[in-house]
Amino acid sequence: MSLLDKLKKNSNCWIRFELGLNHLEGKEYFKEVHHRSTTIFNFLSDENDDILTTVCISNPVDSKKAKRPNMKRFIKNKKLIYSLKCNTLAFEFDEENTEMETRQYSLKVKKHDIRLGYLIQSIGYTDFSRKPRVDGSVYLLNLTKKILFHMYDDRGCDVYSFEKEELLPVYHKFRNWILDFNRIQIDRMFEQGLFNIYETLEDTEKRILLNQKKVKETEINLHLVNTCYITHEIELPKETAEESIREIEQTGFEISLEYMLSDSIILRATKKEALALVDYQTELMSLYSRKYKGKYNGWSITKAF
Repeated sequence: MSLLDKLKKNSNCWIRFELGLNHLEGKEYFKEVHHRSTTIFNFLSDENDDILTTVCISNPVDSKKAKRPNMKRFIKNKKLIYSLKCNTLAFEFDEENTEMETRQYSLKVKKHDIRLGYLIQSIGYTDFSRKPRVDGSVYLLNLTKKILFHMYDDRGCDVYSFEKEELLPVYHKFRNWILDFNRIQIDRMFEQGLFNIYETLEDTEKRILLNQKKVKETEINLHLVNTCYITHEIELPKETAEESIREIEQTGFEISLEYMLSDSIILRATKKEALALVDYQTELMSLYSRKYKGKYNGWSITKAF
C-alpha cells in the first residue's frame, strides 16, 4: 500500500476545515475558499518540499473512454509531466464495487513547481459551471513531512498525518476554520477544547427529542431547501464569560452578547446553515455551556430562503 493510500485509509489523525461559507455569495464566496485553502496548504508545506500531486479518476471497468486528467496545466515546468505515473486501483469510494475502478495519476514535484492558485481554483469550481475545473479527486501529499492535503471541493478540505503532533500547529493556528460538524470529534482527537466534556445519555435523548419537536413546529420540510439563521442562547456566569467567549469565537458561529444580568451574561451564537443539521449545533452549544458552568437556553430560527 502506498503512503498516499495509508494516510487516506489508516491515519487516525486528521482535521476537516470549512472553506465555503454559507453567508457569502459570488466572488466573495470563492475568494474565501481560495484564501483558506491556499493558506492552510502553504502553512503545511515549505517551498522545497517534495509534493506528490495525484489525481484519481473513477470509471466503469469496461469503459472505453476513460478520462485522463490534463495535469500539465497544474505545474510550472511542463517538462516534469514526462515523469507522470498511472496506476489502476480498486474503486476508491467502495473497494467491493468490482464494476468500477480508479486510475491514479501521480506526479512528484517540488512545492514551488505547483500552480497552486490555479489548481485550487479548479478544485473549487468542480461543482459549478465555471472554468477551470478538474475531474476526479486531487491529493497533495507532502513526502517531506508525510502530511496529506485533500481539498474535496469548494466546501472543505482534509489534512492527514500519522502523528497528531505534526498537525497540532495547524490545529491551533486555524481552529476557527475547523468544520463545526466535526469539531467535537477533532477536539477529542487532540485532547483539547471540548475533549473531556460529555452529555449524559438521558440529556442527549432529551435534547434530540426537543429538537425534533421544535423543527416540526417550524413547519419547514427538511427534504427541501431548509437553510436558516439558527441562533443559540447560552447563559454564562460572569467569572467564566471571558474565557468561554474567547473559545466559542473560534467556531464558525457569529457571536453576540445580547444583555447582561447581575451575575451572568447571555451569549447568542448564530450560523446560517441547514435546519436539518440543528442536532450537531445543539450538542456543540450544550457542551460549551457545560464546560463553562452555564445553561443552554435553546435555539430559534430566521428563514433564509
